Amino acid sequence: MEPIQTVSQSPSEQFARTLRAELLSNAGVTRIPQCRRFTVLYSSGSPADSVFFLDSGIVKVVKRGPDNKEVLLTLVKAGEIFGEEALLVGGQRQACAEVVQEGSVYIIPKDLFGHFCNSKPEVWRMLAEMLAKREQGLEQKIELLLMRDVEQRILLYLADLAEVMGVAEQDGGHSLQFSQGEIASLVGATRETTSSTLNSLARRGLVSLGRRKMTIANPSTLREAAETPRLRVAAVG
Repeated sequence: MEPIQTVSQSPSEQFARTLRAELLSNAGVTRIPQCRRFTVLYSSGSPADSVFFLDSGIVKVVKRGPDNKEVLLTLVKAGEIFGEEALLVGGQRQACAEVVQEGSVYIIPKDLFGHFCNSKPEVWRMLAEMLAKREQGLEQKIELLLMRDVEQRILLYLADLAEVMGVAEQDGGHSLQFSQGEIASLVGATRETTSSTLNSLARRGLVSLGRRKMTIANPSTLREAAETPRLRVAAVG
């Protein structure tokens, strides 16, 4: 008799499974079954009185300046929470959360979420691990902004997005449903510079551009190009 093989789950997967099984069906939790693209779930200055769980789709958390220029802080994937500052800080929101890819969202009052976590100490641990990973992502973003040029940042972010959020194509590529403006926000560059850089990458066959869509043939190729800037510049010249 062959031994039963068990598949280990990451802390984020365990966290999502626990919430789905034991919290999301409770009274007081609101489900939005179909959040369309561009739906604003909360904005800067709104009360931080609830925590959100993304059941499916993609949400971006951004900070916008007076000129409406935005900096993308976090891309939230299915199975993750966001708006957690309601639980930890309270007061008013300091950022905006907007749907990037249509999906389903649960809204959990912060008191209900807090009581649930207090009743299960292991949930606090899983939450802490998830938030630590998110903070690590922000630190990596700062490092990229300070130490990499725009082309390198685009190459590295597209490689990561293709592996985590890309939709498999028949030819083996990974398609991404992101506009050039959203990529500009992600890498901290102007839309004009981002568009020019993406067109250059497309001419070199590293990406394929479409309307609100781009296709990555091989994420590892993008990483190699990002890590060899001198060769990259020589190739362009």
